[in-house]
Amino acid sequence: MVTFTPEIFSRALFTVAAGGGSFPPALQGVLMRQVRWTHREVLTPRGLSASAVSPRELDVLRLVAEGEGLAKIAVKLSYSERTIKNVLHSLMKRMNLHNRAHLVSFAIRTGLI
Repeated sequence: MVTFTPEIFSRALFTVAAGGGSFPPALQGVLMRQVRWTHREVLTPRGLSASAVSPRELDVLRLVAEGEGLAKIAVKLSYSERTIKNVLHSLMKRMNLHNRAHLVSFAIRTGLI
């Protein structure tokens, strides 16, 4: 278990506020194990890598997760509704997911969004 003292918290807060990063060394191993697990158990079985989702796909996925409809997503991203449907279909097929709810759930659980 990691204990954060006020001094550690304060130092981390100032580092982050200055644009830096702060990650306790004791948690680095936990993070690496989680990354390895995600790669092995989630991405690899679906034929994906950590960078397998394009920025456009992420934009569409985030908007779907926010509850936006296809027409509104198309307008926001300056694509046709057909393109938005194709992006979603491609993601679901590539990840072997059944519907948009399954896609959003998967994206949240795996940290894509």
